[in-house]
Amino acid sequence: MFNPLKDHERYSEKDPKDMSLDELRMLLKIRRLDLELEWKEFQGKIHFWQRLGRAVKQSGFLEKVQETVSSYFSKDENTGGN
Repeated sequence: MFNPLKDHERYSEKDPKDMSLDELRMLLKIRRLDLELEWKEFQGKIHFWQRLGRAVKQSGFLEKVQETVSSYFSKDENTGGN
């Protein structure tokens, strides 16, 4: 019985030219699962940053930072840069 947690190394180290048809199918299945896992991890990271962005936007923090920066620069322009 194939154990994907242990046996995938056996397939990844072997040259595909030397594999039987069943081994090639198993290698393809392993690679598809790896790709699916990487894709889900990538989507999870995107969703995390989207949620974080929404939370910052809804909290009003971004507007406060913009106001602080713009007031700093407007004071700097009014005082002549000193």
